[in-house]
Amino acid sequence: MLGWLKRLFRSSPCEQDDALIYYVKGYKCGAITRLRIDRYNELSRDDDDTLFVRKTVVDSKCFGRVEVFLRFDSSYREISREIEGGEFVTREAWEAQQRAAHAASLAESGKG
Repeated sequence: MLGWLKRLFRSSPCEQDDALIYYVKGYKCGAITRLRIDRYNELSRDDDDTLFVRKTVVDSKCFGRVEVFLRFDSSYREISREIEGGEFVTREAWEAQQRAAHAASLAESGKG
């Protein structure tokens, strides 16, 4: 029971073991969005016993839409991926975008 309480009060979703994290860059304006998929609540089981998820990602910069379809085996290993309206990118690309946005925000407020 204590393990359940600890998971409930974690400060960051990155710390959770039950999540699959992807980063997608939309073609509309190049914004990168972090996509979190809960392994236990968002995946569906197909007729051939594989797991899948279809997500629509909307970025917060220009509200560009990216459609993502992922398929996994029973051990949550990715079998296939499809994407429309964007591309998969690395965590490092997302982090670089976050740093640039933070620096721009500081410059606008006169603190940078």
